[in-house]
Amino acid sequence: MYGKIIAMVVVAGIVAGGLVAASMIKREAEINALLKEMSPRRKIGQMMMVGVPGTEMTPAARSMIESFAPGGIILFGYNLSSRDKTAAFIADMQKAAMQTEGIPLFISIDQEGGRVRRIIDGVTQFPGNMPLGVVNDTDLAYRAARILGIELRMMGVNMNLAPAVDVNNNPENPVINTRSFGSDPAVVAAMGRAYIRGLQESRCMAVGKHFPGHGDTDSDSHHVLPVINYGLEHLKKVELPPFAAAIDENVSAIMSAHISYPSILGDDAPATLSEKMLRGLLREEMGHKGLVITDDMEMNAVSKIMDIGEAAVRSVEAGTDIILISTCGQSVARIHAALEKAVSEGRLSEKRIDESLRRIIAAKECFSIMKSDSGRARIAKAEYSKGELESLVEAEVINRELSRRALYYHGAGSFTAAGDEGPYAASYIVTASPVMRRELIEKPVRGLLVLENTSELPADLARGKNGRQPVYLHVDRPEPAILAELVRIRDMPGVSLVVLCTGNPFPVAALMPLPPVLFSFSNTEESQRQVVACLRGEFRPRTEVNVYLGIR
Repeated sequence: MYGKIIAMVVVAGIVAGGLVAASMIKREAEINALLKEMSPRRKIGQMMMVGVPGTEMTPAARSMIESFAPGGIILFGYNLSSRDKTAAFIADMQKAAMQTEGIPLFISIDQEGGRVRRIIDGVTQFPGNMPLGVVNDTDLAYRAARILGIELRMMGVNMNLAPAVDVNNNPENPVINTRSFGSDPAVVAAMGRAYIRGLQESRCMAVGKHFPGHGDTDSDSHHVLPVINYGLEHLKKVELPPFAAAIDENVSAIMSAHISYPSILGDDAPATLSEKMLRGLLREEMGHKGLVITDDMEMNAVSKIMDIGEAAVRSVEAGTDIILISTCGQSVARIHAALEKAVSEGRLSEKRIDESLRRIIAAKECFSIMKSDSGRARIAKAEYSKGELESLVEAEVINRELSRRALYYHGAGSFTAAGDEGPYAASYIVTASPVMRRELIEKPVRGLLVLENTSELPADLARGKNGRQPVYLHVDRPEPAILAELVRIRDMPGVSLVVLCTGNPFPVAALMPLPPVLFSFSNTEESQRQVVACLRGEFRPRTEVNVYLGIR
């Protein structure tokens, strides 16, 4: 009997293996049939992801799709209005793409959460990566990402350009900071992996960025080309583990960074243009099988150092599958023409182009963006079970939990709730935030006066006539003038200052001496509500944090 069971298991395994093999053969045949029907111009279009004008289908938007037949569209805040109108715009673009070249579009967006969020109406506004890393709960990160992915797909967005898996180990980083899960590679790797799994289980593509790491820079590649001078061993120890975890999680795509690594590459060219980085390190050594997408090629780190068309060709030579162009202007035409010329002259071979097209088509099929049959493609749709749709009701509970558990208090002793400061007749909170002001007006805190500007503080605080009175100063955008005002208030003899920091924490953390600070690492509405709840004494903030803030 036992022998019969073993025999049955073996037969079942052989049958299952045969079915998988047959499915793979059929899929490969379908991809070959599609490629056979595509002209070089059509293939080049599939390798471009472009911006479009407006919030609805206009002649300009239609012309962009019809002229270049791009494989994908990237949406920005200026493309978005109400949830229903955005969904209709996306549907119209998909229809135009099918009428033009017959292949559905990647519809991508930067919906990282926190301060990088494009869609306001229609998806849950979860806090960004750093609050998730502070909480360090992979299950909550997974559930939040899964819900967000379903919400995005229900609007028509099928690719989230997230998560950033950069290790933010430089407190002076002007562009990553709270977009990172933190400064510990292990935490970033674990949280990134959970986030990717959640997004992709919802059939929304995840994009790990910015390879091989943008966390240890003190400049912004939108404006200049950052340079990192350490070698490959440091990169492998600190920056690459989160990307390795993402690859192990079968992340659908990885975005390259416009950063120079002269000690590794031997020249000043950005990683986006480096075959050693993309084909050698990312694909061959680390084993990434998915798509490689550039960061926006119009960023100054690339566009100011060479012709944008030449940069696109060099990036494809290096191993890129998709060129990202954020606008719908002349850059699209220049890049398309440069790629077309490179193919016609033999600089880019048909084999090289087809290599990327196979990955693009496979990704669109894998994530229910398209289906193909007999060399023809049609639009597919992500279908959700009753249980998956019911999970959406957990969104606000998870959002509140993440936002609340991320609050961190740095100061001597424990955090004192407003109204519990002692014998003072009044304490003050200075905030221009409509969310925080509304919360405090609807549910006042005993003795706490709500001011909109520091100029409304009593003049006698500067003289200290009544002792040191509590002042809670909300800082969302830590610009130099605001930090200077913070220091002025801190140094008033009559003020006992607590800073409520909902923006980039690093400029505030660098102040010396540092007053007590309540950090939220996020300025979403829910994060601000939880700051107010903490002020009321509804819960105590954490007093330990796993993020290196550079506090001296």
